[in-house]
This record gives sequence, structure tokens and C-alpha cells, in this order.
Amino acid sequence: MEHEHTEGEHRFPSPEQDFEIYKAARSEGDFQHALYHLACALSTDPANAEWLQSLNEWIDAGDDLLPFVPVEDNNYFAVLAVRAYIYARVNSFNEAFGLLGQVIKVKPEVPYLVWVCEWETRIAGVDHIEADTIIGFVSGVMRSLDLLEGNVRHKVLAALVSVLRKMCQAHPKAYMLFWLLSSMYRRQEDVLAAFAAAKTAYKLNKCWNTAIGMALCFKAQGNIRKAAGFYKKAGRLDPGNEAGYLDLGDLYLENELYKKALKAYNKAADIQPGHEWAVPSILYCEYMIKQDAERLGKIEAYFKANTSNGRARELLKPLLPGSELPFVDYIPEPQEASINVLRQVAEQNPDLESGGTISLKINHLEAPSAIRAMELYLNKFGRSANPPKLNLTIDNVPEPDPRQPIAENGAVLWSYEGPIAQPAMPKPSGQAADAVRRLAMTPYQIEDWYRTAGELAQSLTPAHLPDLFAVLTHPPEPPESVSSWRWLQRIQYAAVFLMAQLSPSKPSEALLSLCYGQSDWPVNAAVAVLAYEAQGDPELEKAVSELFLQLTERIPEEGYCFFTYALVCSWLQLSSIDVKLWEQLEQWKNDLEQRE
Repeated sequence: MEHEHTEGEHRFPSPEQDFEIYKAARSEGDFQHALYHLACALSTDPANAEWLQSLNEWIDAGDDLLPFVPVEDNNYFAVLAVRAYIYARVNSFNEAFGLLGQVIKVKPEVPYLVWVCEWETRIAGVDHIEADTIIGFVSGVMRSLDLLEGNVRHKVLAALVSVLRKMCQAHPKAYMLFWLLSSMYRRQEDVLAAFAAAKTAYKLNKCWNTAIGMALCFKAQGNIRKAAGFYKKAGRLDPGNEAGYLDLGDLYLENELYKKALKAYNKAADIQPGHEWAVPSILYCEYMIKQDAERLGKIEAYFKANTSNGRARELLKPLLPGSELPFVDYIPEPQEASINVLRQVAEQNPDLESGGTISLKINHLEAPSAIRAMELYLNKFGRSANPPKLNLTIDNVPEPDPRQPIAENGAVLWSYEGPIAQPAMPKPSGQAADAVRRLAMTPYQIEDWYRTAGELAQSLTPAHLPDLFAVLTHPPEPPESVSSWRWLQRIQYAAVFLMAQLSPSKPSEALLSLCYGQSDWPVNAAVAVLAYEAQGDPELEKAVSELFLQLTERIPEEGYCFFTYALVCSWLQLSSIDVKLWEQLEQWKNDLEQRE
């Protein structure tokens, strides 16, 4: 459904603006327009109590709203989700689960599953709900369920278990309902209940799925022998399905039974030659059995030819010395003098609850994020009556001046009073900050982060770009287990990855703005993502290489430059650079690494 925006509306309104448009359109009787914008708002926060209450009151007033959220070709997913919600509100749960399941399959990253918590409490009986509807629904929402966290995940799981239990009572011969119930119990870590449901499913129908269900329950109980036995039964029940053999191989591998794991993976590869999970697993097992140079050579050759294979990256890369690439496989820690001082302070763990002063003298102005990291560290003690203070002295400002953007479209993240920086933007919205936090908490690998950022960006719009810029200087509070400098660094990387996904043009205008703006840590993330996006596209690689050449002119004549190493490493990722430049960059990289 394409909505034609009226004059004065934003092309990409914020969720709050969508709700205001909804209220105005509803009062004017333009109900389809109103529900479209309410759907847009709910797609960013399906659990928003105010928005849902407004919709509930409208439905409960007796108006038939279904004609205003029609099912059409190429319909907007958010509109279909609201149609499903309306179905549930009028107790048409078969239609509600059927339609919402289709939406969640397309948009697993939007947590529409929270609605099931409220639906479950209102389902008096399940006679009107078809078994196939719930089987299709639960089977299709596993990915969305696994994206949920904490108490929300706990409540959704409980609601799904309750619905499935009612359905199992109503359809005692539907083995897939019991199989799915067992899966939900396993996610709740209720091993005994999971086993009981899996056993019922297996008795009803001895097939590949139910044998795998039994294997998973025995695995959860720690019974390797019986788990392996049911994986083998699954293989006999469906000889053409390699997935059970892969699971069997993984079971053995996790328990360091390499010869048995190798046999299982070989069976999977016999069924599907060249399988991207089986082949690196076979190479790994062969090496762990023999641990000789010949097998290590095979691993190196395979990995070089299959660098995008996630299983190979997980298993084989750690076996290859020097194979981890900075800014691709990990984010190097910042090396400013102020950060080195902060590391020493954090290691000594002084008692700052009663106040005190940390005095810091810096020869040359450093990236403002380095000082921000120290402030974040001291903020941990800010609840005391006499919070600690930072006494900062900066002797020199390098040339070119890092406080000044180098282009009109350069980002201004900081306002300066002399050498002292303060965030130039207000704090960001909770929605943008939460998306950034979720990405920052995951293990870093550039390909994985780029993909995950794409999923998280589905719940945002380009209207959230200012919030993402604001997160760069206003990070969410760091977890206890993560240092303030590493946390700020990861938050900034995560925000930049999301910016790239929300930018329609390539190279991303938002990332170019960071490179042309004030000199600060986010430049490192920007050059890494720009290089990653450009790989394999000669036109993009040329544009990015020209940008990188401009950035070399920003390297100060004196003092430490935080972005040099990131720039050189990212530049080397571009395949179209000429041999002479590649050699110069490689030498530059080696020189930088030897200095550290």
C-alpha cells in the first residue's frame, strides 16, 4: 500500500509524529490514512501502551475497521499486522494468528510477538482455531522469538506454551503441536516437560522431526549416547536429509569426539557434496585428529577460497596464525595517551566514591571521545555526595585543526570551548539507542554486524539518523563487564553500521559526513564500513579510495592520529587499488604495527 503524504507531513515521520497524524486523520474521518500511520508507529514499538489503548478503544466502540486495513498486493507489512491485531481484538484468533505469522516471517526483527501475551489471556477456547494455523504460526516465528531478550522473551514464551498446551488438548493426535510444545519447553529450559512432549510426538509419528526432537531433549539432559542414537534414527527415517548428521557431528564435536564427528560430517557431505557447514567441519576434525602441517595447509587453502563461510570463520580461522584482520574480525582498542592513563586508573580500581580528582595533562589535543570515555568511567561514581572530578590540561592543538570540519556537509558532534569538548546534540530517542545497544552487545565481525544492522534497521527510518548521530556522544550506560572506552567505541561502531543501512545512497551520505566532519573516533567505523560496502564494485572503490586520499591530508604533523591505522587497514580491503599503492599501504601498516 502506497500512502500519498499530504502537504506538511514529513516523508519519514518519527513514530510520535505518525501517532499525531493518526489522531488528526481519525478525527477528520480519513480512517485508512489514520490506520496506516498508526501501523507505522506500532511497527517501531508494538508494545506501546498509549497507541494500543487508542486502537483498542476504537475497536471496542463497535466500528468495523477491517475494510480500512485491506489485504492487497504488495501491501505494507505494518498494515497487515494491524489487521491481524484487529482480528484478535474481535476474537477471530484463527485469522489473527494466520495473518500475523505471515508478517513475522517477513519481518522477524519487529517484535509483534508481544501481542500474543495479551491474546492468550482472552482465548477462552480453541475450537475455532485450526491446528495447522498454530503449527504454521509457531514454526514461522522461531527467528523472531530468538531475537527477544529478558522478561519480554520470558512472557512471550509462556504465552506460546499456554496456547500450544490448549491446542494439544483439543487436538491430541496432532504430533506437530506436541513437537512444537517440546521446542518451547526447551527454550524455557524445562527439560522434563520438553521430554514428555517430545515423547508424545514421537509415539504419534515416528518421523525425522520427532526423532530430532527426542535427540535434542536427550542432549539437553546431557545424555550424549541416547541423543546420538536418535540422530541416527532420524537419518534412517529420512536418508536424504543431511541436517540430522550435521547435528550429530556438532554433538560429537562439542564433546571433542573428533573421529565420531568426522564420520557424521562425512555422511552429511555424501548427501550434499560441498556443504558449507560440513566441509569446514570435516577439515577441522581431520586436523584435530592428526594436527599435522598437511592438514593445516588444507585448512588455509580452503579458508582463503571461502572467506565468507561463517562456519569456516568460526572453526578454521583460529587455527591460522595472523588470520584475524583488524577492523574486519575485531576492533583494535584506542591508543590515545588519555586512554592509556584511564587503563591504569581502571586497573588500580581506586575508591572514588568519596570524591577526588584525576589530573591529566595532554601534549596534543586528542579525539574528544577519548575524554568522553574517561567521563563515562567517572560517572560510575557520580551518585556519591562528592563525585570525582577530571582536571584536564591540553598544551597544543595540532594542525590541521581536528575541531573543524573539512567540508560544509561535515558532521559537528561536539561544541568546543577552547580545547574542551561537550556534546553538540541532545540525547537520542530510546528506540534508536536501544537498536544501537543491541548491536553493540553482539560479538564483532564486520560481515555479521552489517547483516544484523540491516535487520535492526528495519524498525527504524531515515528520520532516526539524527538520533544515531546523537548516540555517538550520548551512549547508553555501559555494562559492568565492559570498560568505558571499549563500550563507547562499540556503541559508535554500531551507530555507524545502522547509519549505513538507513542511507539510500552509496557511498552513504551519513558516513561521508562523519569523515568530512570534526575528527573523532566514529571516523574509524565510517572508513571500515565504507570499504566493506565498496568491495567488488569498481566505481564505489574508486570513490572510497579518493575519500581515503583526502583523509590522509587530515593526519596531523605532530601528535598521535587515532584514525591512521583504521584508514590504512580499510584501504587495503579495496581490491582495485594499484600494486604500487598496495605496497605503500602494506609498508605503512607494518610500520604502524611495529610502533605499538
